[in-house]
Amino acid sequence: MPRKRRILKHHILDASLDLMRQEGFDRFTARKIAECLNASTQPIYKEFKNMDDLKIHLTDYVIDFLNARIFKFEESELQIREVCTNYILFAKQEGRLFAALFMGRELCATTLHESIYDSLHEVLSYHELAGQHTKAERNELLDIIWPAVHGYAILTAQGKYNMSEEELINKINHIIDNSIKVWHSGLAA
Repeated sequence: MPRKRRILKHHILDASLDLMRQEGFDRFTARKIAECLNASTQPIYKEFKNMDDLKIHLTDYVIDFLNARIFKFEESELQIREVCTNYILFAKQEGRLFAALFMGRELCATTLHESIYDSLHEVLSYHELAGQHTKAERNELLDIIWPAVHGYAILTAQGKYNMSEEELINKINHIIDNSIKVWHSGLAA
């Protein structure tokens, strides 16, 4: 009778995420992940073909993690202001993980950014003003909002900004309100 596996795929992905939280991608190896699991590397290579395969699965795992943490899609009408606030709070609370995900090149950052952009489109479709416009027009709005929000998130993750939640909400409101004004005036032209 074969032995029951003690370490499953989700354990490895959880350990990989924890390792990124602690050390970024500086020491992201099968051996280091195995140390986190108190195991050998054998379970890792039993679940994944190689480290590249692990990173592909980890990207999907991170997308689910970010959707639960930032977008919270069980709330069908989450607002763009909440999402932007959640994103920057995530960068503040999980700076090293944020940097590993969005400022490094180890995981497929393009896939992560595309996933976030798709989720932002979904959120904007519920917005009282933006929801009345086409996806292309909403994309123009995101092209104004998102560089500012992502920039603040990067600077927050790096420790440049240490705003209180109230200051952050005021900053987000300022970014969103001014972005909508610029976007709306561009649509009217």
